[in-house]
Amino acid sequence: MNLGRENEYQEFKEGLGQLDNGLKSLTSMLNKHGKGTVYFGVDDNGNICGLTIGKNTTMDIRNRIRDKIDPRIYASIEELDNQGKHYIKVSATGFDIPYSFDGRFYIRNVSADEKASNDILRKMLANSDSDILRQKIAPIQTLTFTALFGILAGNGIHPKATKEFYSNYGLLNREGNYNFNAYLLSDNNDITLKVVTFQGKDKSEMSTRTVYGNKCLLISLSEVMNYFESINITRVNLDNGQRKEEYLFDFPSFREAWINACLHNDWNNGVAPSVFLFDDRIEIVSYGGLPYSLSKEGFFNGTSVPVNKSLLTIFLAAKYAEQSGHGIPTIVEKYGKNVFSFEDAMLTVTIPLAFDRPEVEKRKLTVLFKKGLTTNQQRIYELLGKDGTLSLQNVSDQTGIGISGVKKIVRQLQDYGILIRVGSKRDGTWVTK
Repeated sequence: MNLGRENEYQEFKEGLGQLDNGLKSLTSMLNKHGKGTVYFGVDDNGNICGLTIGKNTTMDIRNRIRDKIDPRIYASIEELDNQGKHYIKVSATGFDIPYSFDGRFYIRNVSADEKASNDILRKMLANSDSDILRQKIAPIQTLTFTALFGILAGNGIHPKATKEFYSNYGLLNREGNYNFNAYLLSDNNDITLKVVTFQGKDKSEMSTRTVYGNKCLLISLSEVMNYFESINITRVNLDNGQRKEEYLFDFPSFREAWINACLHNDWNNGVAPSVFLFDDRIEIVSYGGLPYSLSKEGFFNGTSVPVNKSLLTIFLAAKYAEQSGHGIPTIVEKYGKNVFSFEDAMLTVTIPLAFDRPEVEKRKLTVLFKKGLTTNQQRIYELLGKDGTLSLQNVSDQTGIGISGVKKIVRQLQDYGILIRVGSKRDGTWVTK
C-alpha cells in the first residue's frame, strides 16, 4: 500500500526515532493550513515499512505532543495495520496559530518545514482565528432569536433563519453548530447583567441588587442603560450667578463605557460585566483587560482591537456600536484618563456624580435628624425600632412620658421621615428608618 507523496498536508517518517521531527512538521502544517497529518512507519516514498508498537507508544506520543507543542492541541493518534505491517497516523486540526514546537515556529513549504521569519509570524498572528466566542459551542443548541431579529429588522436588515445568515453574522462555529456568540444573543440564556447599589462610598452596605438578563444581550444591556438614563436627573446650578442645568452624570460617557464593557468583555470566562452605584460615583466593570496587542496609549487614542470580532459584527448591525473608535476619547474628553483603571484582568470606568441623588440626600438628612433628636425623641424612636407593634399607650407606659407627649413626638418623628406607620391604625406596625 502506498500513501502518495509528502506535501503541505502530510509527512512520512520511517520510525519513532524521528518523532520530534514529525511533530515539528505537524506544527508547520497547522501554521500553514490549520490541519496536518504525520505517518510513522512510512518511508519517504509513501510505502508502509512498518514499526514496532508497544503498549505505551501512543501515550508516549501524546505526552510528547503535550510537552513540546504550544498552544496545546488534541491530536488523533491511530494504530493502523496493513498486511501485518503496523504504522501510526497522527493528525490534528487547529486555528489558534502560530503553533510552536519546542519554542520555535515553522511553516510548511511544499514538503519542507521552514523556520518562520518575523514577518511571517506577524502575518500568522494577524490572520489567526482569535475570536474564541465564534468557535466555542453554545451549551444548548435549541436557540431562538426573535428579539435579535426584531432589532436587526428595525435597522433595515432582514434576517432569515438560515445557516447562511447565521454564518455571515458569526453565530455558527466551523462545524455549523451555534456558538457562544449565538448563545449571548438568543432569546433564552443564563447570562445576567447586575446593577448593585451601595449605601455610602464603599461596598460595606448593599442597598439593592437588580439582575437583568436571561435574554438577548442587546436587550439586557439596553435595560441597564434605560435604568441609568431614568436616574440621570438634573438640578439648577447657580454658581457664579448664572443659572445652569447640571446632569447627575454625563450619559453619553456612561453609554460608551457600558456598551464597550459588554462588547469587549471576556465572555469566555463566564463572568458578565457589572455596574456598581455608590453615593458619589458609578463604576462600570468588565473582565479580560486590554487586548494583548493594544497599548494604553492606543486605547486612549481610540484604536479599535475588538476582542470579540463576531459580537462586534452584530453590535454594528444593530447600531449599538461604531467603528469610528470615538467612544473612549469621548469619555476621556469629559472626565480625563484617570477614570480608567486596569488591574487583575479587569477594566473599571469610574464616572463621578455631580451631586447627591434624592435618596442619598434624604438618607443624609435622616442621619442629621437622628443626631439632633432630644432624649425623649431618641427613647421613643429606639423603642419603636425594637418593637413596632407597640401601641402609643404601651410606649407611654414604658417611657413614663404622658400619652399626649408621646403622640406629639411620634408626629415629629413622622415629619422627619424616620418613622412611618405601615397598615391601619388598629392593626398596623411602626417602622423606623
